[in-house]
Amino acid sequence: MNKAVCGLTLCFVAGSGLARESVLEEVLVTAQKREQNVQDIPVTINVVSAETIDNFSIRNTADLADSVPGLVIQPTPQNLAQVTMRGLGTGSASESLDQSVGLFIDGVWSGRVRDFQSALFDIERVEVIKGTQNTLLGKNTSLGALSIVTRRPGEEWSGYIQGDYETRFDSAYLSGALNMPTAFGAYRLAFNAVDEGGYVDNRATGNEVPEREQNTLRLSARYDVLETGLLDLSFEYDDLRIRGDTFQPDADTLGFMQAMDPTADIGLDGNKNAFTSYSSAGDADDEQTSRRALAQYEQLLGGHTLTLLTGWSMFDNDRLTDTDFLSVDYLTSIFSSDYEQFTQELRIASPVGDKLDYIVGVYYHDSDLDYANITDSSFPPPFTIGPLPVDSSSLLTYQQDTRILSTFGKADVYLGANWQLALGLRYTEEDKDALWGRERLRSGGPAADILANLFSPEVAPTDLHRSEHNLDGSVSLQFDWSDGLTQYASWASGSKSGGFTNNVARPEDAEFETEKAETLELGVKWRLGQGKGLLNAALYHTDIDDFQVVSFVGTGFLTSTVPARSRGVELETRWLVSPGLELGASATYADAREKDTDLRLPYAPEWSASADVSWLLPVQAWGLAWRLEGALNYRDEQFQQRLETSPDNALTLLDLRLGLGRPDGRWEVALIGRNLLDESSSFGFDFPFFGGQVLPAGSTTIGSVSRPRTLAVQGRYRF
Repeated sequence: MNKAVCGLTLCFVAGSGLARESVLEEVLVTAQKREQNVQDIPVTINVVSAETIDNFSIRNTADLADSVPGLVIQPTPQNLAQVTMRGLGTGSASESLDQSVGLFIDGVWSGRVRDFQSALFDIERVEVIKGTQNTLLGKNTSLGALSIVTRRPGEEWSGYIQGDYETRFDSAYLSGALNMPTAFGAYRLAFNAVDEGGYVDNRATGNEVPEREQNTLRLSARYDVLETGLLDLSFEYDDLRIRGDTFQPDADTLGFMQAMDPTADIGLDGNKNAFTSYSSAGDADDEQTSRRALAQYEQLLGGHTLTLLTGWSMFDNDRLTDTDFLSVDYLTSIFSSDYEQFTQELRIASPVGDKLDYIVGVYYHDSDLDYANITDSSFPPPFTIGPLPVDSSSLLTYQQDTRILSTFGKADVYLGANWQLALGLRYTEEDKDALWGRERLRSGGPAADILANLFSPEVAPTDLHRSEHNLDGSVSLQFDWSDGLTQYASWASGSKSGGFTNNVARPEDAEFETEKAETLELGVKWRLGQGKGLLNAALYHTDIDDFQVVSFVGTGFLTSTVPARSRGVELETRWLVSPGLELGASATYADAREKDTDLRLPYAPEWSASADVSWLLPVQAWGLAWRLEGALNYRDEQFQQRLETSPDNALTLLDLRLGLGRPDGRWEVALIGRNLLDESSSFGFDFPFFGGQVLPAGSTTIGSVSRPRTLAVQGRYRF
């Protein structure tokens, strides 16, 4: 009888009379609501392992995106995630917008833009699922999905603790978990603590920014119910605070910002000079408390599997942005958003058979968003728009209730020994009710009111309603040339619901249409070298009507709908060169453009690629082992605003880790270097209220720098 012994990156297969042989470890995913080998399904999926996340201290989704070609997650001044996949995604400016790249945590949709602040810890894996995925995943996955799978309680007493100390910016990270099986269920308690120092010196406040503190606790439980039932429960509490930001004047070719503030530090570097009297510390501030609960019950019914998945989550967020980015007190924005959602999914999956497999289900979603934004502007003469002063304060309020009911199904038909046909369909009804209003808190006088009434007029609370019905589908044809070689062709249509944006002057301009996407993909997945290697490739074309693109236009954010498309190629290879040496590489080419103008879309680098190495070198004399790991990640230049403005240069990130510990992984100490080439990306836009309006576009811009080179000491102990 053969026995498989699997380690972190490879498996040894041994049997009576067989030589010991090493192969790549099988990677299992649940992207299609079943546990499947990623090499056996006709979908492009990049899997980031728990080992990679732990070893390189990947603590949030922005860090995660740096290691996945084709995925961009760019923070903004309000700490809203700008997410694109294959060059396509939803702008971050309006929190009322749904995301077209869905975020799922343990199978539950969590796709509000603030949910991308969730901590990554005690993770089983992260699945980056590319292309249109509405049929099974649903809820706004027209351009892809990011699925985070946390670790579940196990059957043995075990645990771990890991600490990282980063020397240059005095940052500390601590995480751990304890697995506790009992006679009545198994339990797991996991925690994460981040105390991250800033890397930009704000000379006006004396603070190093941004400082990030995040503390998260997760308790999960698993119970056997009768003989064939399994109940999983979890609850997570997260407390986040970010003090300060790195945004600063980048260009000031006309001397406008220096005229407003003679102490302005022009140019992107490690220094800034900004102050706001609205904050006790003088810096921008962001505080968020989140809670998340899940209940999943699986029951075998005559070979079928019944799954009930219940999710509840909420967050309270308050943040302040020093929107003039100077030491003067001319422009400040204050935001508050409270969100709560409840979801319920019921599905039935057939047993895996010889002729037909299927999954059918229903999904219900109910969520409430309460949003408020105070904008206070007080620009003294001569900083006016024409003869009119910019001097007023207003409060915008927005409340939205969303209700969704959808039914879905997918069938896999086996056409002979080698052919497989998959058909999927999803029908969704969605209703959104919103209340949109604005009131004046302060007037700068009759002349100032002229501009205030133009850009931010008073609006009595106005009811808005939208109802839509969407039908999405998918078809794929798969041919298995052998056990290790699969070729497929797939087509999928998906929708991202329309709705209302709160970043317009009047509610009658707030509504936008449903975003419809169609993706065609041709791919091959190939196991090579008797399981020692793999090679995957895919050609894709995504076409979108009413693509929702967000641009900063000087007076605020503008949501436009334009026809767009993205086409390109995905490549991935991995090789187990020897039992201790593994090499991997992947790349994405994405040509994402507006169809009418042929201009490149924002956050759409044409090329992005990554390469990684893991080398385990035993030291038999010590009974220990060295582990060397490296990751090289590259993305091409990209534009940060629509119409090919605010370019950001190409970025190459090199991370290395050298560890020493027991070969079985019980303990290890390591030295980690991140961004060793000390390269920096930026986020840029024209200065608020003036950029592209009175001043020529591009003459006065704001930007930020990413985290520079860091070195850290890491220690881990498993028990």
